[in-house]
Amino acid sequence: MTGRGALLLLVAFAACQSDKASRVDFSEFSRGYVSKDYGEVYDRWTRHDFVSRDAEKAIELWATFKSWDFREAYIEHYAATYSISDADREALRQLEKKALHEAYEFHVTAQSANYKWNDLEKKSSPWRFVLMDALGHELQPESIRVEKLPEVVERAFYPAKTPFTKAYIVRFVAPPNSEFAGVASGALVLRLSSPAGRVELSWRN
Repeated sequence: MTGRGALLLLVAFAACQSDKASRVDFSEFSRGYVSKDYGEVYDRWTRHDFVSRDAEKAIELWATFKSWDFREAYIEHYAATYSISDADREALRQLEKKALHEAYEFHVTAQSANYKWNDLEKKSSPWRFVLMDALGHELQPESIRVEKLPEVVERAFYPAKTPFTKAYIVRFVAPPNSEFAGVASGALVLRLSSPAGRVELSWRN
């Protein structure tokens, strides 16, 4: 094999391994997590990218899709952190299951070289979110709200937090009879775009 052929094979192998590592499981069966699993699960469901402008980061995002897999790990981590009772843990589980079926929900941590650009919740913001499925159908956000958690809580549950970030909850709801297939299509893509550029964060099973 030539040096060029070996290099191409190595690149293809690395791409294949990266592709496998990026894949997720959208199903809702129980995984039996414990609190210490949370960090690994958080990493699996969190995507990161940024838009550069004039050699600075116009926006940098960490987006966590709150799938059932993620929510299960969150429940166990929360229950262990606050030593809640079994009854309260079950109540939390029911609330998380209800939230899962109501909307596609993302916890977004964002920062910018210019704090004025980190205004994703405002109607006047130049940034626009769109959620796409694998078939190309799109949803506009049902709501974007600033998530104000105590710093120690945010660092424990959403460790992308820095002194310069701002947290948001971004929700998408498919209307009745919508063509949007969501996780049933096999993939979700969260796109944030503006005249400064765009980022596309994907989750595929």
